[in-house]
Amino acid sequence: MRAGVGRLGAVAAAAAFALLVAGCGGASTGSGAPTTTTAKATTTTTTGPAGSWSKAIPMAPGADLSVVSCPAAGVCLAGSTAGQTFELFYDKVTPLGPPVPAPSPQGASFLACATPGFCAAAPNLNQVAFYNGMGWQAPTTIAAAQGFTAVACTGPSFCITIDGEGNSFNYDGRSWSGNLGAWGAANQISCVTPAFCVAAEGGPSVWDGHTWTQPNDADAAGQLNSVSCATTSFCMLVDSNGGALTWNGQGFSPPASVASEPPLAGTNASGLTGVSCPTAVFCRAVDSLGRVFGFNGTSWTSGTLIDAGHALTSVSCPTTAYCVAVDRAGNAFVSS
Repeated sequence: MRAGVGRLGAVAAAAAFALLVAGCGGASTGSGAPTTTTAKATTTTTTGPAGSWSKAIPMAPGADLSVVSCPAAGVCLAGSTAGQTFELFYDKVTPLGPPVPAPSPQGASFLACATPGFCAAAPNLNQVAFYNGMGWQAPTTIAAAQGFTAVACTGPSFCITIDGEGNSFNYDGRSWSGNLGAWGAANQISCVTPAFCVAAEGGPSVWDGHTWTQPNDADAAGQLNSVSCATTSFCMLVDSNGGALTWNGQGFSPPASVASEPPLAGTNASGLTGVSCPTAVFCRAVDSLGRVFGFNGTSWTSGTLIDAGHALTSVSCPTTAYCVAVDRAGNAFVSS
């Protein structure tokens, strides 16, 4: 593994950031021993209402990337539906291998990063592993878990998971709790503090530091695919019907139509597949037609097509100046 922790100070380097925004590419085998590859920079971009995006960066050619998590500009980890993980560090792609032996991801959002030196992955029936900026550590087995579907962390002292049977467990920096109880599987969890998280699937559920609320019917039109919370009074959720709804600290709004076109033929993606909001006035959402949509705190833009022929599956924006989206063909796209 590369010595990733020693590079963390470079995350904020403006020169490297400018090179990446101009557009870079890298390639990896997706399954071999970790190697780092650097590709020639390119200025090719797609510009539209949802910003300017680089051309495709081949992170893991042929892999179905289901999740990307960027804890800082220039540092992202992505995971595939086969349980493999990859790092995008500015213009370099490094395959990190599976977090746990024989991974079998039950859900798309099995990977979450809180800082460049702390990520969690739960791509196994009952195992969770942590990443320390250099590599994946030995996994922990949570015997009572029955197929994790999502994990979220605020930092090294708090993570929370939900499995397919509605079992939830949290991590306090030392150990994992017993079953906290939830109301079913979660497609994604977003946490602002250890006392505030929102989980999305059939209906939204809120964590108050002790229990999960029972999901309500805030969105009867579609399945909630993704959630991103910027503060305890602002979250954005997107659904399989192309709709988006918000949390205002008290409740959830009705869904508003953002992208109503049908999903790509032959894919399992549907509608809006991912959303990321670093602030309450900046969100990016991706859909199953390869488009990105932007939210400015009031309204959504029309879609910017950045990935014709592939479904975008996840997007992560650690700041309003940097976002990364991934697709079902192993590509990443960078925006500024």
